[in-house]
This record gives sequence, structure tokens and C-alpha cells, in this order.
Amino acid sequence: MSDHSSWYNGLPSVEEADALFIDRAKWFSKLAPILGREEYEGKYTLCLVHRHVKLEQGERMVAIGLTTAPEKVPPSDIDVTVCPSAWTAAGRPFEWQRVDAPEQRVPAPPPELLEDFAKIAGENSVLGLSSAVGLELAEGEIWWESIDYPQRRHILQSAPRERPELPAQRFLETCWAPTRTHSPSMAAEVVDVLQCCVICPSSIHHPCEN
Repeated sequence: MSDHSSWYNGLPSVEEADALFIDRAKWFSKLAPILGREEYEGKYTLCLVHRHVKLEQGERMVAIGLTTAPEKVPPSDIDVTVCPSAWTAAGRPFEWQRVDAPEQRVPAPPPELLEDFAKIAGENSVLGLSSAVGLELAEGEIWWESIDYPQRRHILQSAPRERPELPAQRFLETCWAPTRTHSPSMAAEVVDVLQCCVICPSSIHHPCEN
């Protein structure tokens, strides 16, 4: 963990990650069936591997509830209430979350999922996996992410996709959940869609991010 902060600081910004993720329909069609397998249903989402803030030496990003902020890593790093919640395609964690009890720890993606995912996306892809546990949404809503740069934290809030009350600025999709659809030509539902579940504001006008 000693080099995690410098590695994390080298991740692309949300704008850079968004620009790298091209041909999205192609990637969605290839990855949706994998994430939609019965054994993974409701556990993982597709995400952009990116950073919002700069970490100081010995820190990592940890979510407590819907707020994610830097925390110092304990010397022994055996805190059983903190577990990874987002991973690169190679399986390296880049965000964590704090749980109330060890039994609530989010399971890491199994090796077979990471292997299948990396075969398609590539281990150095800007695409990764994040935990979907505890982030269920009401119909018609989406997670909106706001960034508090002075406090180095980002906060999730569920709200309708259309929010005319917000100031005009660029919003970027950063996370997608597998969605079941029903085809008239098929006898059962199939997972063939990755639907956006998190939107993040562009940080281009926030010098504190750099």
C-alpha cells in the first residue's frame, strides 16, 4: 500500500477517462452478458477507472455511506471494516468502503470474472468494476456525484436523470449497471444493456482537482 497514493494520483481524471472510452456501444454489447450472469447479478457494475482528487502519502479513498474521502492507511492495514469497492480490469483496488461489521464486506470480483473481463477490456483498460451492493436505485433515478474539492471528497445523491434546476455544465457518465431486457424472439429475459447509473460533473473549471 506504500505506493498506492502515487499510483492513484497517476490515474486519469474523469475527463481524461471519458475521452478514452470510445466505441461505447461495442464495449457495452461485449461486457453486458458477462456482468449480467446470474452469479454476478446485483454485485458489480462497469465503471471508469479515474480519480477526482490528489492523495497524500499513505492515503486511500474510502466511502462511508455515500461520501468518499481520503483516509490514512493504518500501518498494519488489517482493518476488517474496510474493504475494496472498485477495481481495475487487472483486479487492483482503487477505492474502498467502510462497513459496520466484517460480514458486510463486499466480495472482490472472482478470478474467473476478472479473467473474462480482462480478455475483452484489457488489463490496462480505462474500464473497471465497482461494487453495486447497497447502491440500489428507485425506478427513474440515477446517482449524481458531486465533488467537494477543498475537502477532497465526493458525494452520491439519488435523483431523477433530468434535473433542469442544475446550472448548465458538462456531466459525464462514469458507471453502468447491467439491465435485463425481453426480446420477442427469445423465451427469457437477457442482459444485453449496460445502463448508466452514475453521473459526475466535469471538473474542468476546478483547479483544486489538479
